[in-house]
Amino acid sequence: MTQTPTDLGGWDVHTHLIPPALVEAVAEKAVFGMTTAAGTLRVCAHGVPLHPISDADKLVDRVARDGLDGALVSVPPPLFRPDLGAGERRAYVAMINAGLRQACAAHGARLRPLAYLPVEDPALAAEVAEQLDESLDESWAGVVIGTELLGRSYADADYAPLWTVLERRGLAAFLHPGTCPDARLDRHYLSNLLGNPYETTLAAADFILGGVFERHPRLTIVLAHGGGCAATLAGRWQQGVLTKRPGVPERTLLPRDALRRFYVDSLVHDPAYLDYLITVMGADRIVLGSDWPFPMGAADADHDLGHLDEALRRKIRCANAEAAFGRHRLRGGGTGRDAQVAGG
Repeated sequence: MTQTPTDLGGWDVHTHLIPPALVEAVAEKAVFGMTTAAGTLRVCAHGVPLHPISDADKLVDRVARDGLDGALVSVPPPLFRPDLGAGERRAYVAMINAGLRQACAAHGARLRPLAYLPVEDPALAAEVAEQLDESLDESWAGVVIGTELLGRSYADADYAPLWTVLERRGLAAFLHPGTCPDARLDRHYLSNLLGNPYETTLAAADFILGGVFERHPRLTIVLAHGGGCAATLAGRWQQGVLTKRPGVPERTLLPRDALRRFYVDSLVHDPAYLDYLITVMGADRIVLGSDWPFPMGAADADHDLGHLDEALRRKIRCANAEAAFGRHRLRGGGTGRDAQVAGG
């Protein structure tokens, strides 16, 4: 007998919330250059509608409709703020993370927050991650990092302390693209349609060709949007290594193997491409992601997974998410579905 999606459980690792506490603070007094008007949060050049992204109840409703145990929650990329000066970053990160943690805590184990790290400032990002480590606070399911690094590369030595902290604590990093600086992408909504996967691919290339996984073998990185174009290019990157192309360093971990060190979410909008990812990366490296509540996201958990057999859907929704982020971090205190059953 075929089970319904409600019977499968699991986790959506790619959802977003704007903390209501942040909205309230901005409405009371413009802070960090942000304002609210007509139901929209203005952040730099971005205008983000506040409904439903500031309503955690709506996300919980979506989790329930999808028959999931819960969702991992990060602030949306317009709240990644590489534009802030060094003097403002620390207070901004504290406000964002406190607000997100508060919003998720109200929903028990259904919503599990990802702590925002200001990776444009590697030293501060490592410090924030270290504080999470020192507190031994497992209310965080992991961390979220962006792609706007102010000219740096994730392969730079400046990031080694951050990777070391994440390895030691067992905190997975969800890598979500920020704004692509290429002005040519202003037309046709390409800043999103092409810019987002491009930024993720560039970051993945730095991890792979820069040897990050060789130096930090226990580091867990989860890439948004199916990893951008990384899976389609790994063979080309490997050829560049094997033929010693100019500027391509020698690697003991070849690109095709390094690619399989990543997890990627399932949000690719194409069943054939998801099948390709499974073939190239392995079925154990795919996790469910919806990008709720954005229009470029998935309407439901089966948006990309519906054509797969039940066993594989369960693996992607459940086992892979637990392997990536840690079962104890996702299920601490009992799952949302367990709590719901216990409560009648």
